[in-house]
Amino acid sequence: MLNTTEESASCSTLETSLVNLTKGVHLARVDYQNAMVLHCGMCNTTWGDTLEVCGEEKQLNSIICLRVTKDVVVKDELEFKLEGRMAGSTYKALHCAGCQCFVGVVPYSTPKHLSALRNLFLLQKENINCYNLRNGTMEKASSLHFDQSTVHKSIKELKQEIDLLAETLTAMEKRLKGVYFGKEG
Repeated sequence: MLNTTEESASCSTLETSLVNLTKGVHLARVDYQNAMVLHCGMCNTTWGDTLEVCGEEKQLNSIICLRVTKDVVVKDELEFKLEGRMAGSTYKALHCAGCQCFVGVVPYSTPKHLSALRNLFLLQKENINCYNLRNGTMEKASSLHFDQSTVHKSIKELKQEIDLLAETLTAMEKRLKGVYFGKEG
């Protein structure tokens, strides 16, 4: 068994190793420089930002968001669509808290081809202005593309980094057990 001083030194070494490891790993790769703030096209109320955007549904002309601000009001009534691309879907309408204009929908029950969009916020691109944080300009969302490919790439990179962290932590755990039980190796 190790004495208290040896245990403390060993733990300090492991702590330093963990700190150095986490400094080299960037788990949250957020592109703040290219972020945009989503605003109402009528009254400029803030609805969200591109950090919460996970793509766009081109056929519905909508931006797909995970979250929006409290200024996007979800109506209580469940509605049913009979025509168009969302035919056979139930959804709740979204309205702007500032000017009450239509913002988009949250689909709840959908045909199979729209099932991936259930419970997500679909904001109509034609009703959105985007404030570009990099250059301070306002742009129409309808003139921009919100591709999903970067999300898949980020998830893949994150998985690789998590796997690397798991391997390193396992090695450190073995080392700690060796130090604790007097088998430094």
